[in-house]
Amino acid sequence: MNLFTLLTKFAVAILPFYVFLAVFLWYITWFDKIGFLFKEWLLVAIFFSLIYEFIKAKKIPKLDMLDYLVLSYITYWVWITLYNWLGLNSIIYGWRYDFMFLIVMIIYKHWAIFLKTDFKKLATIFVYSWAMALLFGILIKFRLKEEFLVEFGYVDYVSNWVFSWWVPVYHWLENSWIRRFQWILDWPNAMWYFLIIFSWMFLYIQKKKNEFYVYFIIIFLFWLILLTYSRSALLWVMTAWWIIFLTNLKYIYTHHKKIFLRISTFIIILLGILWIIFQHQLTNIIFRPSSTTGHFHRMEIWFERFLEKPLWAWLAESGPAYRNIYPEKQTKIDEYHYIPESWYIQVLIEWWIIFFVLFLSILINVLFRLYKKSTIIFWVLLAVLVMNIFLHIFEATYLSMLLFIFVWLKIAKK
Repeated sequence: MNLFTLLTKFAVAILPFYVFLAVFLWYITWFDKIGFLFKEWLLVAIFFSLIYEFIKAKKIPKLDMLDYLVLSYITYWVWITLYNWLGLNSIIYGWRYDFMFLIVMIIYKHWAIFLKTDFKKLATIFVYSWAMALLFGILIKFRLKEEFLVEFGYVDYVSNWVFSWWVPVYHWLENSWIRRFQWILDWPNAMWYFLIIFSWMFLYIQKKKNEFYVYFIIIFLFWLILLTYSRSALLWVMTAWWIIFLTNLKYIYTHHKKIFLRISTFIIILLGILWIIFQHQLTNIIFRPSSTTGHFHRMEIWFERFLEKPLWAWLAESGPAYRNIYPEKQTKIDEYHYIPESWYIQVLIEWWIIFFVLFLSILINVLFRLYKKSTIIFWVLLAVLVMNIFLHIFEATYLSMLLFIFVWLKIAKK
């Protein structure tokens, strides 16, 4: 087994605990960049281990259209940023947030041939490692309570988001005082991001999917997704269920007509009763007027920002990267100004229509290749890309690294 394989297995096993380890080690060492060891520096180590493998094998990577698209996207991004004197910080934080997942994809696109293990073994490591972390999070949520995380460096305050502060023990749902389930991660939306990946990978490694325990675990994971109170996640889950239902409607109606009508009637009546009794609470939980208003307000400001610089604002000038480069500007007004609440709009602000189209071309190319290889992983990636319409979910870089490792390992030839 070579170093590249060992580092890849280590990454798959350790990244579920990334936030927990980063917060705890920061707490005991007071070195706020220590989390780089488990992500950025780990990626650098993987990269150099692969250079060694190529030198040893006396091979040169062969580039195709996707490589040229990604390299053009990254190279011009960096060049125009330096040309406009934005400095090294914009490069560092820009690559970390804006295109690190693309670098991961390219690494595994070319070097998967040196991986001395198969996809299913890595998927099994992923599922077991995340299951352990998930059990720990469930224990904290339902038995020890979230305040227990204070012992590991998390901060005991009620928040929906505060910049440049330690990770809160939980985020709350505005106007309802409901604790959103974020597990040991840093964000409830990152929780559903993980759960979507975990659910599909769990299904992937099952030899017999038509078993009682499989259905039970999937329903349980669906319940945990609901506890994140993420509207975008709920929208995706409902859409997925409707697609599955409509594509099997003829079979269901033909073979299970009576049961289908009874269950449908029961669900409609139940939802009607719940809406009558809990209309006010459900409005706050599902529609969340104040949060929705904030999202629309940010979209308006995005449009104004786009008119100010219709060509481009350059690398790391929007979204999560900007917050790290200019923390002094993170007042409430500026936070609205620079967080467009959509990854695609963020790209559009920074790089105008040409690079926005280039970015979409890269993603469509990947989806097209993935569809031919694995329907399951295809739907995982598609779900995350749809979520990015409403969120800047790639900000959870530790999850994006894992996702694109598995995406390209599935595409790569054995």
